Amino acid sequence: MSQPMLRDQFGQSLTTTSPVAVEAYDRAVTSFLEWSASSVERFQAATAEDPQLAVAHAGLAVGLFMDERFAEARAAAQTARVVSAAASERERAHVEALALFVEVRIPAAEARMREHVRRYPRDLMIAQRLYFVWFFQGLFHEMRDLTGALMPLFDTESTVPGLHAFVLEELGDCDTALRLAEAAVRRNPEDTWAVHALAHALYEMASFDSGAERMPGAIDGCTRIGWYRNHLLWHVVLMHLGRGDYDRASALTHTVFEHEPSPLQLDMRNSVSLLWRFALCGMDVAARWAPFAEMARLNMDRPEDLPFHHPHLAMALAGGGDWATAERHLQIVRAKIPPAGTGVIAEVVVPLIQGLHAFAAGDWVDTIRRIEPLRPRIVELGGSRAQRDVFHDTLLEACFRAGDGERAHRLLAERVARRPDHYWLNRRLAPV
Repeated sequence: MSQPMLRDQFGQSLTTTSPVAVEAYDRAVTSFLEWSASSVERFQAATAEDPQLAVAHAGLAVGLFMDERFAEARAAAQTARVVSAAASERERAHVEALALFVEVRIPAAEARMREHVRRYPRDLMIAQRLYFVWFFQGLFHEMRDLTGALMPLFDTESTVPGLHAFVLEELGDCDTALRLAEAAVRRNPEDTWAVHALAHALYEMASFDSGAERMPGAIDGCTRIGWYRNHLLWHVVLMHLGRGDYDRASALTHTVFEHEPSPLQLDMRNSVSLLWRFALCGMDVAARWAPFAEMARLNMDRPEDLPFHHPHLAMALAGGGDWATAERHLQIVRAKIPPAGTGVIAEVVVPLIQGLHAFAAGDWVDTIRRIEPLRPRIVELGGSRAQRDVFHDTLLEACFRAGDGERAHRLLAERVARRPDHYWLNRRLAPV
């Protein structure tokens, strides 16, 4: 008699005879989708239970990649490919899509993921990775269409509603986003992305006091969270900054990001963008740039770096006054431009870096000249609205410092209409 087919928590068949391996794999996938600190360990446990479970090796590869253990991630992806030869068609396609992602072959990974989700819409690991591939291209409508299609399939859990809530906020539907995020967090307080969506919705609705009060408890509810905790705390800093509590924002930044600086890409961006925001608000942070400028010097040319990451490296180097390295970094970025001389690196990243350099050098007019034409295209860098604000706000502050009253007040009206942060409300009253 043949063995009964074993299935994962989403009803997908798995090539294994071990129920224990399936249970371990399900726990690992749940951990990964929750952004848990234990996802790598749990994928390793699943591969130990059944070394032939290819999707577990693929999950391990992505988990290692997210932890920036890139060489280990590529090795795990290759193991997954080898093992998947004996697996089902779905599992082989799953493995290949995630292996391409780990190898930073993003166009190929995206194409594979699109087709995979079309054929296997309940394969949430692939759908979630496709969502984030699109996130770092600024393709928010595609993200919304994806999660909207998945919502009826996953209406009893938190992951998809949390993903959907976030992208609805990014597209301006904050009321629905808040309602969905709150429901997802109630359903599963451990769902880090749902908590993250809640932070975004509160922030974009200018509910700074409520956010500053609610978010620490929501973050503490994510008891299994790993390095993503710092990003949630970044949102708490933004709440304090938005409400005008600059001392609290500065102190929390020092405690979370400067006490033990982390080289992880997201932590680096968190740290740098906050210091830059403080400088925009007129705070003296010159002495605080040193550890982040040093990290930038050590991490200027990694193949895994996102286009979105490079402007943050530029801010760290220029903010820290290391102009020689800042220029070398710019040349490294220019070398990434494809032969056709087009694309986001050439047309957005390079001129944005030049504008950030100009701001750090006190050349307000050149800052405006470089960044203003980029306004409609900054979204192509990806990242959230809250993250991209630092670039738009640099342009806005440069307008005030240049004494360009007409442009400053025109841009300010747009900014305050969207979200009336304390600094910009008061900046409107300042002479130009």
